[in-house]
Amino acid sequence: MTSRRSHRILRLGLIGGLCLAFSAISAAPTAGAATAAIKKVRGIAMVNMQTVLLETNQGKAARKKLEESSNAKQKKLEKKRKKLEADQAKLKDLAGEALMAAQESLQKELLEMQNVYMTMQQELAQQEGQVLEDMYKKCQSIVDKIAGEMEIDLVLIRDENSVIYVDEGLDITGLVIKRYNEKHPS
Repeated sequence: MTSRRSHRILRLGLIGGLCLAFSAISAAPTAGAATAAIKKVRGIAMVNMQTVLLETNQGKAARKKLEESSNAKQKKLEKKRKKLEADQAKLKDLAGEALMAAQESLQKELLEMQNVYMTMQQELAQQEGQVLEDMYKKCQSIVDKIAGEMEIDLVLIRDENSVIYVDEGLDITGLVIKRYNEKHPS
């Protein structure tokens, strides 16, 4: 008796499921309507922005400027570090209250050096971000023009983390670099 009852419940469930499926199908838009709104893609291309940033004249100049700024900041920090080491070496000659005062002073200088280091890192990151943003905007206008000329509807950024494979014939990075250098000589 329980077997007949479970078959009946199963049949009712199947019938209910089929009714829901048919109502969902009839309510869904037709495939023809959905495909009519999608434009056919004429062409696709890829640009490796990392290569553009590294190989354009302006990118090379910006990288050199950032390295010089980083080196100057590093020298300033190194000078401060050496002074701290010299002050720390002097501690062995002190005792009592003079030692405590010198240790406190040294601790303040160490905190100051850490703050200077963090500020330098933030300044460098900000400078780099500004350079990248500027170059990216300039690249966008160049890529837009190339896409129009070559009848390309979709240009993707080529990145080893997001694009596993691309036919080299779709890569317009070299052309972007050439046009960038022509339009924006460092």
